[in-house]
Amino acid sequence: MATKTIFIETDAYELLAGEKKDHTESFSRVIRRLFAERPALTAGELLDAMQEFNGKGAGPRRKAR
Repeated sequence: MATKTIFIETDAYELLAGEKKDHTESFSRVIRRLFAERPALTAGELLDAMQEFNGKGAGPRRKAR
């Protein structure tokens, strides 16, 4: 896999390092998790993400209490 070298300031490095789940998680995986797998940040993004469910819901229905 190709790699790129980037330069970031120390405070940005500390923020990125603080997002690692454990010492084995790579910075590439952290960046992918934070940016590619991020939740919807606005109501519009949430509605767009929900389109794939096509009215079927995301899981089993809960019983009414």
